[in-house]
Amino acid sequence: MPFFPEITSGNYNRGFSVLITAFFIALMLCLFIQPPSAFSQDQPTSKPELFGAVRPVFTTQHFRDRSGGNGSVSAMNVRIHAGASWQFHQDWLFRGRIAGRYASNQSEFRFFIRDHTGGGGSYSAGVTTLDEFFLRWKPSERITLHAGRFQGRFPLAGFIPKGMDRYYSANLSIGHTDGIWMTSDLSSRYRLHFIASHNGTRGSTHAARSPLEFSQSLSRISLFANLEHRNTSGRWVQREISVSVIPQSFERDGSYHAYTTFSGRVMMRLPFTPQNGEFQLGGEVAFVPLAPENAGGISETRTLIEKGAVAWQVSAYANDVISGHRLGLLYGQTEPQWLVSSSFSPNRRMAEIRYRYTINSRLNYEMRYRIQTDLFKPPAASNSLRINDFYARFTYRF
Repeated sequence: MPFFPEITSGNYNRGFSVLITAFFIALMLCLFIQPPSAFSQDQPTSKPELFGAVRPVFTTQHFRDRSGGNGSVSAMNVRIHAGASWQFHQDWLFRGRIAGRYASNQSEFRFFIRDHTGGGGSYSAGVTTLDEFFLRWKPSERITLHAGRFQGRFPLAGFIPKGMDRYYSANLSIGHTDGIWMTSDLSSRYRLHFIASHNGTRGSTHAARSPLEFSQSLSRISLFANLEHRNTSGRWVQREISVSVIPQSFERDGSYHAYTTFSGRVMMRLPFTPQNGEFQLGGEVAFVPLAPENAGGISETRTLIEKGAVAWQVSAYANDVISGHRLGLLYGQTEPQWLVSSSFSPNRRMAEIRYRYTINSRLNYEMRYRIQTDLFKPPAASNSLRINDFYARFTYRF
């Protein structure tokens, strides 16, 4: 039975029981580590707090497929978050959240709790699920631990957040990580993140595209580490490096190998400063030294690292030069063997322009225009894929 089985009319009670049992096991472990006597009356606590967000989005997409055919599709969409958090002790917090994604062109409604998302790292329209359900413990001033289902995301900074590895729940997407997340402030300058996450036999909770697969026992656990520079004032907005490992996740030359990625992200404030706001410029570079061969039918000799893959993105922002308004530009490329990004598909070239107007602290408006094309035309295709898409959305948080 999967760790988080699908909840349908036939197995709702079983799935709910597994989730509640797992939570109470985690709670008992917490009480064992820090016994009830430690929860004295003089420790500050708070009442549970409710929170959420509603995001209505209009999307339209025009495309030319690889056979030369043209088409378009438009839809009204909405993503809803509703959750609660409870700081029941100064060192302990519980947080849970329900996420639902719905579209005017969806075929059905479903509620389930799974141990994997789709290969792109998100559930499809019509799905309602739990995307957060965790305990957070802060055993010291420098260490924080999360256990359960959480949002551990590491994109390039900016209001067009995209990542080459661990990033999900962007725009309409619903994704999560199931596992343990430790954050350690190594010093006043550096912070370390370490995540050990669970994978199901049918896929991962973060993006893991075919031909990555999880049939081997060691592929049940993915590992991720990120080192960030904590000083975000002055010139640097972001400086960090990451390593990600999915053991035994693909077969090559008669044996299974780990899909191991290395990435680095920087974002800086430009030295010329306007009267209001600021300009920012940054980028991310990532590579995997060994990947599945001929992914998508593309020869490995056409990539920068033969037997591996490279992915990169750059972005630039004008933030609040006119108060409340932001404008961003992004360009990125992923080679055919890059298989772990929810922001970029393999073998893809992407250019995007996005505008945001912050109406108040709870409500903002965004619109985006994006062009995506094949980086390399597959040998069997008569044309390169081209997708032009636009969205306009509001986000209201409560």
